Amino acid sequence: MITIKDVARRANVSIATVSRVVNGYAHVRPELREAVAKAIEELGYRPNGLASSFRTQQSNVVGVLLRQQRTPFSSALAYAIETTMFDEGYRVLLCSTNGDPDREQAYLATMLEMRAQGVIVRPSGAASRTVRQVEMLRERGISVAFVDMKPRIAAVSAVLCDNFSGGYEGMRHLIELGHRRIGVVAGRIAQKGGASDVGSERVRGIRQAARDLASDVEIVFCAPFEATASFEIGREAGAELISAGRGLTAIFATTDMLALGVMHSAHAMGIELPRDLSILGYDGVLESAVTFPTLSTIAQPIHEMGQIAARTLIDHMRGVSTAPRQVVLENTLIRRDSTIALR
Repeated sequence: MITIKDVARRANVSIATVSRVVNGYAHVRPELREAVAKAIEELGYRPNGLASSFRTQQSNVVGVLLRQQRTPFSSALAYAIETTMFDEGYRVLLCSTNGDPDREQAYLATMLEMRAQGVIVRPSGAASRTVRQVEMLRERGISVAFVDMKPRIAAVSAVLCDNFSGGYEGMRHLIELGHRRIGVVAGRIAQKGGASDVGSERVRGIRQAARDLASDVEIVFCAPFEATASFEIGREAGAELISAGRGLTAIFATTDMLALGVMHSAHAMGIELPRDLSILGYDGVLESAVTFPTLSTIAQPIHEMGQIAARTLIDHMRGVSTAPRQVVLENTLIRRDSTIALR
């Protein structure tokens, strides 16, 4: 069996240097790293990651806890994080919390058991519990970064998008097109407006734009829902809003999948889009570009958000940076065929 000693001998370096390369440490000269990588490839060496983790009290495993993985947004975010981590020598364990604090706690406990080197967390709805669990990880020497959403804890890095400005700019777009009776598809917590989740931030931006930019805007919310935003929820909400006969000329859905569900209901009810109804989404997922009509949306830089979160965590794990980073990315309005000026 090929051992680390064989690799060191082939690369003409010390065993310690091979170990540093294998475990992803930053402070190795490029020529030595290249020699070790070449020797590993030639010999077919496969390090025993589990044994290494017990000796060093950490592994090259990184946990990524997202709310879910079945939405296009979550899938795109997970892909950006995983590919960045893999290219840097880490192996990612993807977990779905479904917004459930008990699931989140169970997965974070697993990260401790596996001696994970770092964890990226998209927090569940119970911010105080998330904070307690994250503090416990940090006390055990595990690096942590938040992505997409952040509880009120200044000592931990976070990479987010500006959801308030996204909601504001989306509403500006509709108001500038002449729309004044605008439906909004958002969940119960977002409509209530007191939380710090992404939906609440978007709705706060929507409300503020309506106050700032016109005096005669009427916002009509869909029936509040508790479930995770989805195509099915959007379809139900769209049918309810359109059937209510409130004279809506536009609907702003707080995710693209909700917007696609609204579009489906509108088509089924014989509504001609966008002549009879403009629809605006939020996220900028790939699916928004292949609908009929194509969906106007507030696009988040999802891939960039995942990459920056991954690289931030890598810097913390390798000791390159210890100070917490707070990165807030801007959104972009993508004007497509689903929104037009009111005639």
